[in-house]
Amino acid sequence: MKELYIRGISGLLYVALILGSVFFDQLLYTIVILVFSSLAMIEFQRLVNHKSYMPIALVILLVYNFYQSKIDTPELQYPLISVFMAHSFLMYWLFSNKAIQLGYLPKTLLTLFYIGMGCFFIIALGGNADQFQTKNVLLFFVLIWTNNSFAYLAGRKLGKNPLFYRVSPKKTWEGFIGGLIFTFIVTYIFQNFYPEQSMGSYITVAFLTSVLATFGDLIQSQFKRYAKVKDSGSLIPGHGGFFDRMDSAIFVAPWFYLLLNFKEYVS
Repeated sequence: MKELYIRGISGLLYVALILGSVFFDQLLYTIVILVFSSLAMIEFQRLVNHKSYMPIALVILLVYNFYQSKIDTPELQYPLISVFMAHSFLMYWLFSNKAIQLGYLPKTLLTLFYIGMGCFFIIALGGNADQFQTKNVLLFFVLIWTNNSFAYLAGRKLGKNPLFYRVSPKKTWEGFIGGLIFTFIVTYIFQNFYPEQSMGSYITVAFLTSVLATFGDLIQSQFKRYAKVKDSGSLIPGHGGFFDRMDSAIFVAPWFYLLLNFKEYVS
């Protein structure tokens, strides 16, 4: 009970910082996410026994240019492609059950394209300084938090059947389904406040968010097994580090961004 209490308090503080920045000002939101992202990249590098500040510097440079409206949506197709290539490698690693030795270059590229670009697209979801889309950011975080919270709670109460025992023994099918159901419920509520998109579009986003958030968590667990540690850090009591807290968001954000801007890339 004490662990759940500590987890709840630190989680609420984390949520309050993000939501407060979203509603207050886009620049503050960008700074908050950038700070969290930098910490997540540092924690990731500790997991893989690596040290390079280049990925952090490149992400900061990209965020700056995006915020200044020097980068348009169509120009982000190349960062998206690089992220999806990194995701393909990570999915292969997750399902292959092979021991992979990562050298200096792969560790640097994963820091940049898996963590760094994933964090960048969390910021890019809101659009640049000319048109900040609060709704998009809210939908993204609310779906991620809903899925993760109810997957955790349903798994604790009802979990019996392991989802991916080799990587995460405590994650269960019951937890996954619980998170998915409540994510659908939240999208239904959200659609009543923002009916610009069809219910079908919201359901598609909800389903993909739930599935991808689960993969993001599993991949992060794979890295912790690689490093033989329980948590990526200790800065957030009850949750571990920022990489622990942001793993799903980092993995989902590029795909979420693509769904929101799909017409820009196919027209």
